[in-house]
Amino acid sequence: MFDLSWLELGFVAALALIVIGPKDLPKMFKMVSHVINKSKRMMNDVKGGFKQLENEINLSQSDNETDWKTYLPNEIQHLPDDFTPGTLSAEAHAARRQHNNAQQEITNARITQAQASTQASLHQQVNADIDGLANKGQRQEVSK
Repeated sequence: MFDLSWLELGFVAALALIVIGPKDLPKMFKMVSHVINKSKRMMNDVKGGFKQLENEINLSQSDNETDWKTYLPNEIQHLPDDFTPGTLSAEAHAARRQHNNAQQEITNARITQAQASTQASLHQQVNADIDGLANKGQRQEVSK
């Protein structure tokens, strides 16, 4: 990058040691590292901003109308096409929220039930394997 040889770097280090002094040299290195880290963070923020802008531009120019819906929160991704914000009354909104919560509870209950049945079948299988091994051990002792 700067095309400096080891001799030139050693000369710069010796010069810094003489000019800055051994007492303040660690403080200077710490300050330089803070400046470098801050500039890296700034560059990453700028790159992230450009990447976000590029995604928004690509999103606005895409032919598929449903691509942008994937960036919306899950609660509003599947609204009907004729939905107008503010058209639901407070009661209808509360009923819809209650319905969604009930559906979520049913889904969670099904998941819990499936996990419990899987664990139960695993326990039965392990117990059967243990019983089989115990019976096999008893048979070997009898045959001796």
